[in-house]
This record gives sequence, structure tokens and C-alpha cells, in this order.
Amino acid sequence: MIYLLLNIVFASAFMLIIKWVQDREREDVVTVGAINYISACLLILPGFLQNSPGTFSLTAAMTGGTMGSCYFIAYFFVIYSIRKIGASSSTVIAVLSILLPITCGIFIWNESPNRFQVAGIGLALLSLGLIGGNSAKIPNDITPKKPGPAWITPVVLVVFFLLAGTARLSQETFKHVSTSDQRPTFLFVAFAVAAIPSLCVLAFRRRPVLVREFVLGFALGSANYLQTHFILKSLQYFEGFVVFPITSAGALILTTVIATWLLHERLNRRTIAGIGLASVALVLLHWLPAS
Repeated sequence: MIYLLLNIVFASAFMLIIKWVQDREREDVVTVGAINYISACLLILPGFLQNSPGTFSLTAAMTGGTMGSCYFIAYFFVIYSIRKIGASSSTVIAVLSILLPITCGIFIWNESPNRFQVAGIGLALLSLGLIGGNSAKIPNDITPKKPGPAWITPVVLVVFFLLAGTARLSQETFKHVSTSDQRPTFLFVAFAVAAIPSLCVLAFRRRPVLVREFVLGFALGSANYLQTHFILKSLQYFEGFVVFPITSAGALILTTVIATWLLHERLNRRTIAGIGLASVALVLLHWLPAS
């Protein structure tokens, strides 16, 4: 259970750092995001070098590479999505992507949730919609200035959903096709795949990087690496249909609470109801069958 809680903490930290950077408007969010992936790659490098001689796996590298590609591309969709539809709606799309690994886990790997967990999945999804769709607005939240063509927003949402879901599915796939000692390979390849194009972005833009952008990028990368590490650890002990709803709902609740405290957001009735439903969902999802 401790791994689930740690994942929730660092996943929430990742989102809060991005929102804080956007609210301050003093640092470039693309630069911070690029440094984030480079930092995460460097953090996992010592563990990869220490364990890789006997534990390198092509399968782990392939699943890690898939996740890294999705991570890098999805970051830019997050920025674009927030600009077009706002931060709250973008968060809903991200957390609802848990449907992809949960569905694949049930139909491909024969994971069998009991009736309490099925109810928990439904309540978790409902709570995510209530909390994310009705969060109070952040004062400096980005809103679109021009509507643009009507087809752009649906395409952005669908692609963002698929990227986030595929990244989560890569984590679920790693659990089924690799062993725990191959985790450093999975993580290093994932963040290396995201770090290489990030270096290209920094070089292409030719923009001086501020010291505080380095600091924020490193903090973001640390949170990114740790939340991914702990979700993989959680998948060693729980099925995907338990891990993904708990971590998604928990991170969204924690992010909402901290944002309310620090950014003085106001919770409306539907958001409070969502938090209550999510609490019930956490209990039901952890209700394992007594064998």
C-alpha cells in the first residue's frame, strides 16, 4: 500500500509543479518539461548501469521505449490541450485514460475484478469526472483566445487520451512480460527515449536556460521518475484494475486539496461529492477476495 501512496504523492507533485510554472509565467514550460525528461534519465542511469549486464531485456526496452515516446509527445499535447480547453478538462482526459490498461488487463491478461472492485471502478471514474470537470478555476489558467476550427479540439482530446492510455498500458504490459529486476532497463529506456528529443528541442530553440528552469525541471523530473517507479512497484503486488483507479483518483484528490490550500480555489458541491465517492471507491477497489 505504501507504493500506491508514494505514487499518488509524486504524481500530484508532477501536476502541481506544471500548474505552478504556468501560473508564475516567469519560466518557459517547454524548457522545464525538456529538462524534466533529461533529469529523470540521469537519475535512473546509475541503477541501470549497475543492473544492466545481467538483467537487460529487449522486451523491457521495447515497452519502456513505448512509454517514453508517449510521455514526450503527450507533454506537448498537455500544453496545447490546456490552452484550448483549460487545465481542469485536460486533467479529466488524462485520468480517464486508465480505461485502456484496465480493459486490456481484463480481456488480454484475464484479470478478474470481483463485484466490489467493479463497483469501485465505476465510482472512481464517476468521482474523477465530478472532481476534474468542476474544479474551481485557477486565477491564471490558460483559456483559448480564438476558437479555431471545430475539429481541432476533439482530435486533441482523442490523441491525448490515447497517448496517456498507451503510456499506462506500457506499464501494465511490463508487469506481464518482464520481471522486477528488469525495471531499471524499462525506466532508463523510457526516459532516454524522452530525453533525446528533449535535448533536440533545447538545441533547436537556442534559448538561454535560466537557473530556476534547471531547478524546476530537475524537481519535475524527480517527481516524474519516482511516480513511474512506484507505480511499477505497485503493479508487483496489485492488479492493474486496482492500481490505476486508486492512483488516479488519489492523485487528483491530493492535487485538488493542495491547489485549494495554496491557490485558494473554492470547492463546489459536485467536487466535494466527487471526493466522497472517490473515498468509497478506494475502499471497494482494495477489497480483495478472501482466498
